[in-house]
Amino acid sequence: MRILTWNVNVLRTCMDYHPFSSMKKRNVEGLLDELGAEIFCFQAEHKTRRPTLEKSMACPGPYDGFWTFPRKGTGYSGVCTFVDSRYCVPLKAEEGITGLLLDDKASTMRPAWTMEERIGGYPEVEGMSWVDEEGAGAFDVKRLDMEGRAVMCDFGLFILFNLYSPNETNDTRRPYKMNFLHALQERVRLLMASGREVIIAGDLNIVRAPIDSGEGGIRSSAEQHYEHPARVIFNDWIAPRGPMVDVVRESFPDRDDMFTCWNQKLDARPSNYGSRIDYILCSPGLRPWIKGGDILNKVYGSDHCPVYIDLHEEIDHPTLGPLKLRDMLDPPNRTPSTAPVYPNDVPREAPEPPRFATKFLDEFSGKQTTLKSFFGGGKKVEKEDKGKEAKAEKAMAQGSDRAAGEAPAQVLPPVKKVEEAPSAPFALARAAFDSLDHSIGSAESSSSGRKRSTTSASIDLTSEDDIEMLPSASRSNSASASVGLSNGRPSLQATKKPSKEPTKSKPITKNGKAGAPAQASISSFFAPPPKQRSVSASSPPRSTKQPSLPLSTTSTSQTSSIASSSRTTATPRQTYPEDDAAIAAAILAADNERSSARDAKKAEVAPIWNNLFAKKLPPMCNVHNKPCKDFIVKIPGPNKGKRFWLCSLPVGAGYDTGRTKRKREDVNPEFRCDFFLWDSANSRKEIPQSSPKGSG
Repeated sequence: MRILTWNVNVLRTCMDYHPFSSMKKRNVEGLLDELGAEIFCFQAEHKTRRPTLEKSMACPGPYDGFWTFPRKGTGYSGVCTFVDSRYCVPLKAEEGITGLLLDDKASTMRPAWTMEERIGGYPEVEGMSWVDEEGAGAFDVKRLDMEGRAVMCDFGLFILFNLYSPNETNDTRRPYKMNFLHALQERVRLLMASGREVIIAGDLNIVRAPIDSGEGGIRSSAEQHYEHPARVIFNDWIAPRGPMVDVVRESFPDRDDMFTCWNQKLDARPSNYGSRIDYILCSPGLRPWIKGGDILNKVYGSDHCPVYIDLHEEIDHPTLGPLKLRDMLDPPNRTPSTAPVYPNDVPREAPEPPRFATKFLDEFSGKQTTLKSFFGGGKKVEKEDKGKEAKAEKAMAQGSDRAAGEAPAQVLPPVKKVEEAPSAPFALARAAFDSLDHSIGSAESSSSGRKRSTTSASIDLTSEDDIEMLPSASRSNSASASVGLSNGRPSLQATKKPSKEPTKSKPITKNGKAGAPAQASISSFFAPPPKQRSVSASSPPRSTKQPSLPLSTTSTSQTSSIASSSRTTATPRQTYPEDDAAIAAAILAADNERSSARDAKKAEVAPIWNNLFAKKLPPMCNVHNKPCKDFIVKIPGPNKGKRFWLCSLPVGAGYDTGRTKRKREDVNPEFRCDFFLWDSANSRKEIPQSSPKGSG
C-alpha cells in the first residue's frame, strides 16, 4: 500500500502538466488513478471553498473524500484526504488536532460528532502553556483548528494525520506556528500513550537539517540553522532525539538535494535550489510495516512535489506470526458507520465511510436540492410544450367553425408541430393568434375570392368597337394588358370585365357586423412570408401601366436617329507635336525635383526614427558580462507592472543576494549575481544598419 502527500494550489491545475495532461479521464478521479496510491493527503486547497466545491472533486468515483475548509476568508490553507474504498475504508474521521471544533457550530459535520465517532486522545488545553501573540493578549486555542489545517483518519492499524503546518511569513505568525506544533506533539504523545500508532503526512513548513536546504553547503548558513525555535522543536521530535521516524530521510540518509519545494518566483526548480519541508513521519511501532519512501521530483503541477511511503502487504511478526495489511485495516469487529443511507446512493461492496466523509454533506448526498435542478428537466419541458400545441390546434379548429357564418368555410393549413422546446413559444403564439383572427381572415378571403372571379377576353386595338371595352382610369387596377403582334400589326391583350360589377361586401368584424376594413392580424408577424405565385404562360401578367406604343413607331424613330447621326461628320482636332514634347519635359523635371527633395528629407530624418524605434537590448550584468533576463513586478503596489532586469544565471547555493544579506566570501560566482536594473533606465539598443544611399 502507498500513502502519498502533495501540496498543490488547486487540484484542477495539476491536469495541465505532464503526465496528467494526457489522461483519458480529465478529472480528479483520473488524477488519483495516475498517481497510483491508496491514500492521498493534499494540502493548500486555498482556492476551493465549500460553496464552490464540485461533486467530481468531493466524491471522485470509488475514492472517499474527507475535506476541511478555513472558516474565515480564503486563506492559504485547507486539506483533504482521499481513500480508495476498493482497498480500505477508515473507521473514524474528524477535523482539527485539539478536538475543540467537534462540538462547535463552525464544524463541518451536522450534527456534531458523537462520542462513538471521535478518535480520542485530546490534549487538556486549559492546563497547557501557550505562546501569547504580540499585542493581542492571551492566545485563543480554538483558532488552531479554524484555518482547516488538519484531517485525521483512524484505520485501525494506525491513525493518519494530514497536516498543513502554518508558514511563518512574519514575526506575528510565529506564536501561531509554535502553538500549532505544541498542540500536535501533545496529541500524538497522548495517542501513543494509549497504545495507538501514528503516521503524520503533509507540509510541515520546517527545514529539519542543513542538508534539507539549498543553502546547506554554506558554512555560515549551517551555523545559523538551529537558531530558529521551530527547527529546534522539530529536530528534537525526530529520531534519534525523539520518538518519530522520518521515513524518507531514513531511506536515503546521505542523499543531497532531496528537495520537495522550490521558489517559483526565482525559477529555482531547474537548478534544484529548494528545500525539504514535506514529510511523512511514523511512530516506532510501524517500522516493521514500512518498506521505504521517496520523492517524485519529476511530477509537476505545483511548487511542491509528491512524497510517498510504501507499506508491506504482509509481515512476519515475531510474536503474532504472519500478518496481512488488509486484514489489519479491516478488522472483523469493525464498528458500522453511523452515516445515513439515502435511496439514491450508489451501491458499493465496501463498508460505508464515517459520517465525516464529503459524500454525506447535504449538497452531495441528494438531501439538498441544487440550483441545477431548476434549470434541467429537458424531457419534462418537451412534454408540456407538446400538450400546449395540441390545445392550441383544438382552439384553432373551434375558432374556424364559429367563424364560418355567412362566409364560406375555409380550411386552414395545419400548424407545424414544434419538435424542440426553445422554438415552442413562437409556434404557440402563431396558433393562438390564428384562432382569434380567423373570422376576420375568412371574411377577407371570401370577398377577395369574389373579386377574382372574372373572365378574360382578347381586345384588338385596331377595332373601334373593342376600344370602348378598355378599362377607365378608375378601373385600371383590375385590367391587365400585354403587347403582341397580330397579322403584322401590334395588338393589346386585355382583361374584359363583366358589364355589371358584383356588389362589394363590407368586411366582417369580430362581432359579425359590417364595419370598417379590418386591420392586419397579429399572427401575420409570426407567420413566414407568403410564397409568390408562379405566372403561367396562359394567363398574362397584370399591369397598371398604360399600353406601350406600337413597335412600328419606336422602330421608325430609332431608325431616323441612327440615320441622322450617320450623316453627321466630326471635324478632327489639330495637334502640335512640339508643344506636347515641351509639356512632357516640364512635367518630368518637376517630378525629379520633388523626388530629390523627398529623398534628401528622408535621409535627414532616418537616423532619428531608427534610433527612436530601435529594439532594446538586454543589459549586461556586471559580474558575468552576460545578457540579463527581464521580469515584471506582480506584487500589488506602486511598482506593479514595471519591468526590470536580473542576472540570467540560475539561482543556487551561494548565489549573490546582496551585500547586506550575504557575505562576500560566501558568494558562489557560478550562480546569479546581484545585478538589478529597471527597464526605464536601460539605454542599450541595437545599432540600426545604415540603408543604401538613395533608398527610401
